[in-house]
Amino acid sequence: MVRLAREVDGFVSGVTISRVQAEIAAKRFDREGLTDRCDVICADFAELPAEPHYDAMVAVEAVVHSPSLENLIPSLVDRLRPGGRLILCDDWATDKDRGLAARERCLDQFRAGWRVGSLHTVAELVAMSERAGLRLVEDLDLTPYLHLGRPRDRVIKLAVGATALLPRLRNRLVEMPFWANMIGGSALQAGLSRRWLEYHLIVLEKA
Repeated sequence: MVRLAREVDGFVSGVTISRVQAEIAAKRFDREGLTDRCDVICADFAELPAEPHYDAMVAVEAVVHSPSLENLIPSLVDRLRPGGRLILCDDWATDKDRGLAARERCLDQFRAGWRVGSLHTVAELVAMSERAGLRLVEDLDLTPYLHLGRPRDRVIKLAVGATALLPRLRNRLVEMPFWANMIGGSALQAGLSRRWLEYHLIVLEKA
């Protein structure tokens, strides 16, 4: 937000469900002399205030956690001005190997570990966006730019793989934030490397 405020004219507003994050942001804006141009509200992005309306909305690795992307998109569109843009950078499912047992297990672990509520393909996103009054402006596949399989990632993969030998243990571990992050992150790495998942930057525009 600080970088955006320095690059563009106008007010920059952020949303987080974490009150601590909102407090940290307020201190940062004060330190940067941007309290008159930046603000963070503590709210659910699916239940934003009706006002103000925005020229652009940016969500980085966020909408995948929505319980219903089908319901979220229209609510965001309502808060965009005509010609406004919705910019999404997130993980999206692909149709590769759909129905394959290994693929489905991987995606299930990703959903469970990272509390993913809405895992859709880009085509599904575009279809629901068009129904809500948005048109696709750009779809950029960023997957080739990701650094997968780093030494740390391989260690995590081994640790998570060991829990697969004890399904009941894994079911308990996935309820613990630390292990849930490890399990979900390892599944994400596997999904991206096999192209069951892809990381895309998508730009949509309101008519």
